[in-house]
Amino acid sequence: MTLKMKKFIPILLLLILSISLNAQPLRSITYQMMVDKAEELMGKADYKNALEFYQQAYEEKKEPEMALKVADVHYLLKDYNKAARQYRSVLRRDKKDVYLEYRLFYAKCLKRTDQLQDAYNEFIEYAKKTTDPDGRQEALLEIKGLEMFNDLAENTDIKFVPLPKEINKAFSLYGARLHPDGNLYFGSFDSDKEIVLDGETEKGDAKIYVSTRDDKGKFSTLTPLGENINRAGYSSLHPAFSEDGNRMYFTRLIGNNNSIEEAKIYVSVKTGSEWGAARILPNVNADGIICRQPAVGELYGREVLFFIADMPGGYGGEDIYYATIDGDSYGKPINLGEVINTRDDEYSPFYFEGSLYYSTNGLPGLGGFDVYSADWNGNYWEQPTNLGKGYNSLTDDLFYSLDKSGEAGFIFSNRPYEGKKKVVSETCCDHIFEFGYRDLNIDLLVKVLGPKGSLLDAKVELVDLSDVNPEPAVTKTNFNGNTFTFPLDKNRPYKAIVSKTGFDTQTIEFTTAGIIDDYTVEKTVTLVTSVPQMQTVKINEPIRLNNIYYDYNDFKILPDAEKDLEVLLGLMEKYSDMVIELSSHTDARGTDSYNLSLSQKRANSAKEWLVQNGVKAPRIKAVGYGETVILNKCVNGVECTDEEHRFNRRTEFKIISGPTTIEIEKQVIKDNGK
Repeated sequence: MTLKMKKFIPILLLLILSISLNAQPLRSITYQMMVDKAEELMGKADYKNALEFYQQAYEEKKEPEMALKVADVHYLLKDYNKAARQYRSVLRRDKKDVYLEYRLFYAKCLKRTDQLQDAYNEFIEYAKKTTDPDGRQEALLEIKGLEMFNDLAENTDIKFVPLPKEINKAFSLYGARLHPDGNLYFGSFDSDKEIVLDGETEKGDAKIYVSTRDDKGKFSTLTPLGENINRAGYSSLHPAFSEDGNRMYFTRLIGNNNSIEEAKIYVSVKTGSEWGAARILPNVNADGIICRQPAVGELYGREVLFFIADMPGGYGGEDIYYATIDGDSYGKPINLGEVINTRDDEYSPFYFEGSLYYSTNGLPGLGGFDVYSADWNGNYWEQPTNLGKGYNSLTDDLFYSLDKSGEAGFIFSNRPYEGKKKVVSETCCDHIFEFGYRDLNIDLLVKVLGPKGSLLDAKVELVDLSDVNPEPAVTKTNFNGNTFTFPLDKNRPYKAIVSKTGFDTQTIEFTTAGIIDDYTVEKTVTLVTSVPQMQTVKINEPIRLNNIYYDYNDFKILPDAEKDLEVLLGLMEKYSDMVIELSSHTDARGTDSYNLSLSQKRANSAKEWLVQNGVKAPRIKAVGYGETVILNKCVNGVECTDEEHRFNRRTEFKIISGPTTIEIEKQVIKDNGK
């Protein structure tokens, strides 16, 4: 079952749950029991626990179908790096396109992880080969989104800042809105840890919280609203306010792990400083219909309530509707029509001065859900416009809203950022970002050239060289263009590192000191084609691979290690008669016997990766040497840093039969220190 069959799963209710399983230890249950339990948990939308059973089943039988199930769950948990690696391990060997339909989701993972050229190529190939019309249409939409990458507004005059960790907890947040009094309301689980359902702990429900700016202008504290709003047994989410601030609309929702069983829209009236008892909206809600994410606006000169619902007769999954507000009465829901609603999903409507802002995955975009706006001309909606970069990222961007000035606001995104709390991955959960205009609009424009002119698909990393409070480094790629734009802060030194595979990397340095007006720093960088430096490797000569390190006391292959394993895979394919010893070494911490066992597991892990990617197992002899070959001073009894110890945790290979010499690029080889 591919993911397209699971499209009903609402991405906005991502929970990471742990359950207490009163069953046998995983090691003692059969393969089929593991699979059955995983399928049962998937049926309950309990992805994290299902993943554990799928992974155990895969460890027992290295079947491609099980590997793809593991990849699917990583995708649902928005762990796109792990999903991509798992998909790739199967699809790179799928020469007959047995698993063609999974390539669509592999391509999406590549896009989410900023591997845009590879994603584009995968979407193109999938669209050519698939016989599924829905899948082809989805791929063509993704292709169009990538092709318009350079046409979207850069928005370098806008600064996006995540709210502090007191607000942005590890879990997703839901629907922030500013009240007219300046306080920020939003839905949250207010938890940095997994929610444990052990039969004794009450089920975790999200609540609506309010936060007030502190003396420094930051939102840093949060207080839950009272029982009139946050009712036990329900999650309360998506607050929205009438223009005078006296009415609050919100969603009450019953969830089952990561699926929604019931969602209704309620309204509460404020009396003094207290919110009154909430009442369900008449006409708007209906039995068996998911209604949520309200927003107050105006159409035809009358106050209306926008919201999303999965009502019959819509255009796609969840559409945007409106209902006229007349005092305490509400009109019949009306679909906004095909200009706004697509065959896919529309989320998080927000109305401001004649424009509707919303997120959709049914139009071309940068990521999964992009923010669009559409103007109301008094009779109908104009064609929607993508808000561009910054507002939109390679991930999901939702719940756009503005303050009363229209010059600042908030947006929700699962984009990664430095210091982000996470429970599964850096893209698992939606956090709140505040945005507004920069006081001084300084930006950097880098143009990358090669030997024949414009050089596409380069990468530019911008590094703030300030000694005090430097901004995190930012990396951008441009697979179908050669220009890069970055916002800059005043009075700061910077360097930009420009690179592309097959070319020598170049670095430029500059400063914004003395700039007092809006200004663009323009730099043109010409990259020169790299000349590979080759080295001859002889039989029985141990070669250390650059990046195959391990975390302490662990034998899992780290993501960076795959680059070197790819090189080794290429050598095994080039020299088809070559047989190698693949050896692993530990540092000196731990007992000799334990380290010997651990190193053997690490060598086996590296061998397993190569075998999964098509190398015959007899061509690789995996050997663990433990701590018998230490490369620096860090033997038993010597105090060393973790980085010094890590240098000894390594993987090497040597030819033991086949060719007597091979040619290998020097950059793959690291000095063995011998």
